[in-house]
Amino acid sequence: MIAALLEQARGNLPEDRIESLAYDKAADDEAVHRLLHKAGIKPLIENRALWKTELERMLPGHTGRSNLVYDESGTIYCYDKVSKPMVRHRMAYIGHEVNRGTLKYRCPARHEGWSCPSDARCNGERSYGLVARIKSELDLRRFPPIPRLTKQFERLYKGRTAVERVNARLKLYWGADDGNVVGARRFHAMVGIVMLVHLALGTALAGKGRGTIKTLGGTRLSPIAQALKEQIERERSAAQQERSDCGMV
Repeated sequence: MIAALLEQARGNLPEDRIESLAYDKAADDEAVHRLLHKAGIKPLIENRALWKTELERMLPGHTGRSNLVYDESGTIYCYDKVSKPMVRHRMAYIGHEVNRGTLKYRCPARHEGWSCPSDARCNGERSYGLVARIKSELDLRRFPPIPRLTKQFERLYKGRTAVERVNARLKLYWGADDGNVVGARRFHAMVGIVMLVHLALGTALAGKGRGTIKTLGGTRLSPIAQALKEQIERERSAAQQERSDCGMV
């Protein structure tokens, strides 16, 4: 269904508007990742657990002498082979190099500023430290432009769960899934009204500035919403002044 959903979304949105697509594990498929890669859309898809006997694998092109491995979700690790027993560290993700089509990782000790017993063995005379570049095309499912277990992935993926909560509220609380509304036009009208109520209530709560109340979320108006609110207040004030001048108050 991803191809049909993507086609419908592109028909309703401006060109190049879709930057990423979030979906649950049901979309963790090679065909889906190839489709999104071809469309230039970054996938935010949790991966399914398919490895039965392996916890990690060597990076393509690396031999047993290397200390770099990756797990099923595509997270890159390095091994401190000097310590006894060996210690595994997660490599520091630096970013997605679009022109190269690679994901850049760096020695975590050099990036975070701590001492590693394997520093001399891994980094040698390199002041920047060991760098690994992983081509996304090696495995689009495993190495997407926004790697899993990164803050960026988690932040953007929260948008999908937020939408799911709204859908659940729409179906359960408002009863859109009860089958009591007959006809597509009536159903669309009901959903539209409910969403307007959600937007109005959310905007009102965000405008109250609830950050000082620890039991509630720190929701704030976006810069655009704040500008619109100020414009509405100015127009309302101007209208009241005009009525006052005309003796209509």
